[in-house]
Amino acid sequence: MFPQITIRHNIGNIIEIPNQLNPKVFTYISNNLAIGVTAIPVDNAIDFTSGAIILLAGSMGSENTEFLFASAHTDQGFTVAATKQPHNRGDIVAQVNYDQIEIYSALTEGGVYTLLATQSLYVTQQKTVVFDAPGLTTTYYKVRWKNSQTSDVSEFSSPISVLSYPEDSAGGVIYPVLKAMGVSEDDKKITIPFCLSAIDDARKYVKAKLYGIRHAWNEEFEYPIKVLAGSNCVDLPTNIDFKETDRSVLAARFLIGNVLAPFNLKYIDKRSWNQVAFQVMGGTTTTETLIGAVTIDLDSAGDFPATTNPATGIVATTDYDQEIMNIEYTAVNLITNQLTGVTGVTRAIPAGTRIWVTPTIAQPLYYSVWEGKLYFDRIVPDSMQGNNLYIDYYKRLLPVENLYQELPEPYREIYKWYLRYAIKYRKDITLDSSDPDLKKFEDLVQALFNNLYTGQDTIVVTS
Repeated sequence: MFPQITIRHNIGNIIEIPNQLNPKVFTYISNNLAIGVTAIPVDNAIDFTSGAIILLAGSMGSENTEFLFASAHTDQGFTVAATKQPHNRGDIVAQVNYDQIEIYSALTEGGVYTLLATQSLYVTQQKTVVFDAPGLTTTYYKVRWKNSQTSDVSEFSSPISVLSYPEDSAGGVIYPVLKAMGVSEDDKKITIPFCLSAIDDARKYVKAKLYGIRHAWNEEFEYPIKVLAGSNCVDLPTNIDFKETDRSVLAARFLIGNVLAPFNLKYIDKRSWNQVAFQVMGGTTTTETLIGAVTIDLDSAGDFPATTNPATGIVATTDYDQEIMNIEYTAVNLITNQLTGVTGVTRAIPAGTRIWVTPTIAQPLYYSVWEGKLYFDRIVPDSMQGNNLYIDYYKRLLPVENLYQELPEPYREIYKWYLRYAIKYRKDITLDSSDPDLKKFEDLVQALFNNLYTGQDTIVVTS
């Protein structure tokens, strides 16, 4: 019944307890309520326990959520102490057993636990936070829930301390090493930030050693990216590992909408893309173009043919409720990079909008990757406006910033050997590369390289 309690050590201990309450029964408020109301009308209170009970009005984490203490109720309403927040018709009202948390602490796991704090749940938040200023990494805590009206309490949770980290977390790697090597908590050199940095170094080393081998543990499947009609590219996710080729992109495909078939797009390198996408020509607007404008400023007008007769330009959409817009122009100024004699601008064109010259507008068949974008060989048609492009990709390695951070790689145990070496080197910089812990780490990384099962085809791509 107890949630995963988090304890962070930073000038004392910060104890974070998720607000997970198991309501017995619930109903809905039937009228809007102002602050200070003592009668709460509801749809149906038949199943609520008779007598004095605790109610949670509102959804956990919402600004107007609060505990209400009902002294009695009928089938359609409760009598409570005055509300402190306004509530709306349709807000949920649930009966809960507890409204407070008691936190007990001890110097050792099996020691004597004394009451540290009795804290009402922060129901307008997703977690309740208690600060123990003198708390150490070796301080243990137990928590239990309490009913402030009846003084009923739950059973205690299992003891937990800063040292109680999930096996797949940074702390789960670091603290067994510190304990095995007898590193004391007050060591001025072997600090938690140092250990986190050492784990980060070990991860970067392994990543470099496994360069080009895809990591199945770090993949993201079926990531949706909405496409804009009139565009030939989409932005790649910000957490993708590599943005210059498809090294981190496994696949790209359209699954729904007015497409010919739900098949994977085929990757081609940039040089090949230059050949198949030769009709993707035009320029990008450098200033906003207002409705009815007769000139358009571009970054380059070199792709637009000079003409004295009206010629056509194709304007990409910038929102999902738009369609591709056709404009006409009568002249091109190659010095100022302007289209002049423009007609047909029926909506404002923001700066940075692409305008095309005789493009191929159809379902894309090929894609390439460079500069953080996935580029199509064709311009997305109006019929595909707002459709999702689904991509599978590998995420980048995140820096290790705290002890609770998950290390998703299944071989995380090998970092312990590097950490052991880093601790020794921190204390003695004359330590050389023949150190047995460093050698053990390097040997394990090499073994990993020799035997890694990817679960995916590995393709060497040149650009």
